[in-house]
Amino acid sequence: MFLTPPSWDELVHRLQGRGTEDESTQARRLATAKVELEAIAEADHVVENRDIEDTVKTLVSLMGL
Repeated sequence: MFLTPPSWDELVHRLQGRGTEDESTQARRLATAKVELEAIAEADHVVENRDIEDTVKTLVSLMGL
């Protein structure tokens, strides 16, 4: 399963909005995310994390729980 943000801009907004990391840490995390997003085609299931409750329901359903 691959959990993805709705868009790149939303990913950046969420990370910066938390205010928990300095700019260099944010830059490193975004660089890592870019590499990881390039592997999206390798996933059997892609779940877009738009709304946490819907995302959890989808993940639970995919896991057969």
